[in-house]
Parts: sequence; structure tokens; C-alpha cells
Amino acid sequence: MFSSDINTDHRWDGPSGPILVELTRTSSVRDVRSALLTLAYRVQADPTIHEAVCVVVDSRLSATRLQEELDRFRSVLRPEIADRIHWLTDPGAAGHRPEAFRAWLAERIATERARGRAPQSPPRQIVIAALAQLRLRSEPPVTVKRLQEISGASYPTVAAVLKDFTDKGWLENGSERGVRLRPLTAREWMELAREHARLRTVQWFTDPTGLASPDQLAKRLAHLQESGELPRSIRIGGVLGAAQHFPALDITAAPRLDLSTEKDAAHLAAMIDAGLRPKTRPEQRVVLAVHTSRQPGPHPPERWAGELECLADLIEMGFTREAAEMAEQMAGSGR
Repeated sequence: MFSSDINTDHRWDGPSGPILVELTRTSSVRDVRSALLTLAYRVQADPTIHEAVCVVVDSRLSATRLQEELDRFRSVLRPEIADRIHWLTDPGAAGHRPEAFRAWLAERIATERARGRAPQSPPRQIVIAALAQLRLRSEPPVTVKRLQEISGASYPTVAAVLKDFTDKGWLENGSERGVRLRPLTAREWMELAREHARLRTVQWFTDPTGLASPDQLAKRLAHLQESGELPRSIRIGGVLGAAQHFPALDITAAPRLDLSTEKDAAHLAAMIDAGLRPKTRPEQRVVLAVHTSRQPGPHPPERWAGELECLADLIEMGFTREAAEMAEQMAGSGR
């Protein structure tokens, strides 16, 4: 999807009323269903919306398959909502919609394509992050089906992670209600965080002027999120995030701003500070690190990345002693 968040950020205000658009570049039926659900929530919340359109582009899904999904989705909605939700694959085939809308939509699609699709988190890592979050929040065991829903991963991926953790002895024994990590030791949390840091994608940015600071960049991000220019699902990790979970963190100042998101890193960096540039030489100082990572589960967006993500950031930056101390706290709080 162009936007991996549950958020419809394209709106055209025409003479008949607003038209909401969810741009989706995917061949996954699950992504299409998620986009339709997003539109349904928005239409239900705002009766002034004239219609909502799920625009599916660059997809291997056939028109027949998309129509089947839309028909099935509409069948469970109230008619006054269902009648306002549609799908589209080509702005040129927008039918009764105004020509101005078609031109506007074509421009939006071109802009999104120019940005490129941001890399996505490895499914295995999302499952592991979900299990870690359940343990650290002292949530009860969950079924495999529920774990699939929380992580958005397929059954084979979830089953593979559970088998791996069973072989390691990391799952609770004898629970008939579902699965959950047993309380992990600090060493085991460090092992999980090292794997997380190794498998995710990260892009580094520098400031040629030398004027940008992590705190300034964080304030700029907060302003863009409050104004709606950037989604609230972009989370702060690194030293700033770790200090929220582990106030005793013995690092006086954050050397860089770490962000966790599935948004396009270059576009995100340009939004926060147009002067930032990708790191190209080893000696360049990193002021912004954008990690490809998604917080699992249906929950309100949080400003701070989860503990596992922040722990991985500390390890990546070389703060091994401080990471080990944070892992000790995680081992105690996850019991």
C-alpha cells in the first residue's frame, strides 16, 4: 500500500461533496480489505462524504476478483454506507466522476509512484514483535488466529516462529488458552533485539550544515504529526524512545533521532528537514536513522517505539552496556 497506516489521506472537494481516496498498490486481498475498512470507518464518521474510492493500481488482482471483494464487503454494511464505497483501477475510467477529479487522482498516483514504495518489515519480525509486546504488557495468551490478526502475517509465518520458539523453550508450557512467550532472561531479550536489528532495513541521513540536532528533528516531527502532514504511526526509538521505557538509561544525549516506520525514508527525511542528505561516506555523522518496522496489532498510534525496537537501536549504535541494563529491566517487567 502507498500508506501502510489505517488512514485515508487523499481527499478531493468537489461540487457534489468530498470524495475520499485510499491509494493501494498491492496484489494482496488482505490489503484491499484493509483499505475498504478504512474507507467505511471514515464514511460512517462523516455523513458529508459524497463517496469513498479504493484505488487499486499495479495489481495482479483481476477486476472480477476486486468486484467480488467489494460485493462481499458491502453485504455486511448498512446500505447508506455501502452505496458510497467503490473501487477503481484507472483514473481514466472514473465514469460519472468529474474530469477535474480524474486529473487530480492521476496526479496523486503519479506522485506516490515517484516516491517509490517503502520497504516493509519482514513478516517474521512483526510476529516476534507482537509476541514481545504481549509479554511485556502482561497480556494473556492468544490463539494462533489472533496472533495472525495482530501481526498481519500468514499462518505459515506464524507457525514457523512458534516452532522456532518452541524448540528454544521460549514459549509457556501447558497453556490451553493460546500461546505466549515465557518470561525471558536479559540475555534472551538481547538475542531477540540483535536479530531484530540485523534483519530490518535502515537508512541513515546526515546534516551537511551541522546545525540539526536530534531534539530539533523530534520537535519538527511532532509538529508535522499534529498538523496531519505526517501520520502519528511514525514512532521515535533510539535513545529518546529507550529513555521513555527505561528512565535509568545512562546516556546523557541522543546522538541521533531514530524513527520506526514503513513510510518512504527519503520522503520522510525531506519532510522533517529539507537539508538532510543520505549518508554516503563512513565519516559522515548520522543525525537521522529511519528503520523499516511496524508496530503490530490494532491499537492507537503511540509516539514511542516499543521496547524491543528501542533495544535494537541501542545495540545498533554500540551502546551495548546500556542495552544490557535495559534488557535486565525488560526481563523483570515481563514476568
